[in-house]
Amino acid sequence: MKKPDLGSPITKYFLKELRWSDLLRVFLPLFLVVLAPTIYGFWRTLYGYSNFGPAAAASWGRTWFLIGGILVLFLLFYSLNRLKKAHTWIEIYQWGLYFHYPLGRKKLVNWEDILGLTSYSVNRSFFGLGKKTGHHLILHSRRFAPILCHPGIKGLGGLKKNIKKQVYGRIQPKFLQAFKTGEVIPFGEVSLSKRSLFLPKQEIPWDYLEGISVQKGIFIIKLTDQNQIKIPIRRIQNLEILVHLIKTEI
Repeated sequence: MKKPDLGSPITKYFLKELRWSDLLRVFLPLFLVVLAPTIYGFWRTLYGYSNFGPAAAASWGRTWFLIGGILVLFLLFYSLNRLKKAHTWIEIYQWGLYFHYPLGRKKLVNWEDILGLTSYSVNRSFFGLGKKTGHHLILHSRRFAPILCHPGIKGLGGLKKNIKKQVYGRIQPKFLQAFKTGEVIPFGEVSLSKRSLFLPKQEIPWDYLEGISVQKGIFIIKLTDQNQIKIPIRRIQNLEILVHLIKTEI
């Protein structure tokens, strides 16, 4: 499908860009590795046939041809996965975001359609070794189900910064005005108004709130009776605006 005329992108973020140089640096060496056992198997077949007859020819090259076939499958799967990653990218425009996925799938999201963001990080390790932090960004839109920006996107930190600048710059003044007029403002599993903080099964008047903090991916609500309520920030939208409103307007 031909890409519509969207204008010039401000910037582009790839999952893993495929360059011409990758053909020489990556695919050519892999191709030679795959080709090597096949060539050796062919030589073994000719040598066996020339010196010992057809039975030796059929036997001596078989193992190497099998190894070559297995390597061809690995190369095929690797190439398909590499192409899949190369066709996954996000472009930022003046009007919004262009999400491109493999097989020509795409999503066009205007800034005005984005209702909020969820941003969080997850620490993973393999048997306590090689700890790795995965950063996640989810867009909540009027038109689509929540859109997850692939955590492997190169430059995800810059992508987050650019999206937050556009989205928060538009919705934060609206949230502040709604708060001042007494409306209930939703932030995922947390909502607030001038009167109270609302949780899924609980309403907390501001007089019972001692303070808030964010620690290790958890939004912590400290109450005056020394109790705490902990909510994972992956369940909260527009966390920065939520914290700003509580700290400056309450």
